Amino acid sequence: MSTKIKQGNNNKNSMYLLYNLVSKEFKLKYRRSVLGVVWSMLNPLLMMIVMALVFSNIFRFSFDMYPFAIYLILGQTFFAIFQEGTVGAMRSIIDAAPLIQKVYVEKIIFPTEKILFAVVNFCFSMVAVVLVFFFFGIVPSWRILFAIPLLILLLIFTLGVGYLVSALTVFFRDIEHLWTVLMSVWYYMTPIFWPYDALAGNGLEWVYNVVGANPMYHFVACFRHLATGIALPSDASLTFEFIFCGISAVVALAVGLFAFKKLEKKFILYI
Repeated sequence: MSTKIKQGNNNKNSMYLLYNLVSKEFKLKYRRSVLGVVWSMLNPLLMMIVMALVFSNIFRFSFDMYPFAIYLILGQTFFAIFQEGTVGAMRSIIDAAPLIQKVYVEKIIFPTEKILFAVVNFCFSMVAVVLVFFFFGIVPSWRILFAIPLLILLLIFTLGVGYLVSALTVFFRDIEHLWTVLMSVWYYMTPIFWPYDALAGNGLEWVYNVVGANPMYHFVACFRHLATGIALPSDASLTFEFIFCGISAVVALAVGLFAFKKLEKKFILYI
């Protein structure tokens, strides 16, 4: 009985610490900022405007399913959860070294906090998405309700990858530089600002196949389909997209958790 009570108290303490870490991260990010949390809405909006002008006027991608700006901002905001979450999680254990060396604390809390903070930022960014929909006079599809389970799947996928990179970075600091480069490659290999259909029939079949196996492509494509109710010709059915995203999330979490739990006992020796 006493063991169960102790475990329950530890869980409550861990949740309390996690909540406080997210709150602290939020306050620190916008401290001494004139616009404060408004930047979470302005950032995706400004990036969308710049990229829409560049890629719709200079490169002139063929895209007439719905306004290109909506295609762009939906991809940007959803991919940002994964990008911000994993980049933040990467150094989370190392940055928490002073606390870990002094008291016992569940180490998995630190990468989890960084990823949850990315989700909080996404929620504020959705205000910018709503404004863009309103500007173009487009009503979101009723399927947007299914974006919540999709968001949960993306959270699970990001947690898995975040746990893996945070654990490996403790032992191999070069991962900090490698992951930054990899994230840039991942971003450009995901149809954020270019249509997936542009690869078909242009002698780029191998790239087409590689992108098709990219989990983030399916997460982003599914989110766009749910928000607009429109799927591009190359997009798979929603059922397939959810299955693919679900499998990717479970596999990533299993690998990430296994690696993190396997290595966390040695963290204290390397941080």
